[in-house]
Amino acid sequence: MIKKIIKIFQPYMIRPTVYQCATKISIALVLALLWNRFINLEKVFSVVRDAFLVVGVFFFMLAWFQYLRLDGMKVDHTAKSDKKKKRHVTKDIVDYADEKIISFAELDDDERMFCRLLGDVVCGLLFLIPALVVWVVN
Repeated sequence: MIKKIIKIFQPYMIRPTVYQCATKISIALVLALLWNRFINLEKVFSVVRDAFLVVGVFFFMLAWFQYLRLDGMKVDHTAKSDKKKKRHVTKDIVDYADEKIISFAELDDDERMFCRLLGDVVCGLLFLIPALVVWVVN
């Protein structure tokens, strides 16, 4: 399975992965701060230690589900649609190297799943490492 994942990765998939990471990190930070502000009123729990730990574990669970989807596990929906998906055709801005910028919508299904997997792992690490460092220090 790891060989399949390595074969899927292409350099043009870095940009959609970074965009997904930025979105997920900002939403998770907002949720952690809202939890600290409105739910953690007596300040019993630490934001970095406890909230980041929960968020990091959540991202690793999402990554595990994406890994299972890449491995072939699919949820069988009872109402299957036989309609083919239309590709959203957009005109992208060409950068200085005349390379076409690939958006997330233009990727194949396996490439999208890989971008989500990689984004969830990166986000999980970015939240779990500070939580574990604070956990060990205290």
